[in-house]
Amino acid sequence: MKMHPTPFIVFAALLPVSVFAAPQNMSAMPGMSHDVAPVEAQGIGVVKAIDSAKGTVTLQHEAIASIHWPAMTMPFKVASPDMLKTIKVGDNVRFTLHPAGMNSMVTSIEPVRL
Repeated sequence: MKMHPTPFIVFAALLPVSVFAAPQNMSAMPGMSHDVAPVEAQGIGVVKAIDSAKGTVTLQHEAIASIHWPAMTMPFKVASPDMLKTIKVGDNVRFTLHPAGMNSMVTSIEPVRL
């Protein structure tokens, strides 16, 4: 079987080019923010539902600027089921949460007068 030298010639010709290829520095891309999300965020809202069995509270909250969330209504897990004993449906509340998208967790909550 006769070996064709063409693949070896192409490989030998391209090898030096790959050595001089510089890695791309993507750390300064325009429009891309590399800021780290805050570990905790504070919000104000109204308790819409409490599910003690699931350990969740549904809050209709105002916009939370520190994590770029618009005002919305959504359920949150709570860090401790005992937190649910201090609030009731319809309460205005101030809360602290650990933001993690749909897995965000309320770490403190208290009724407030607005």
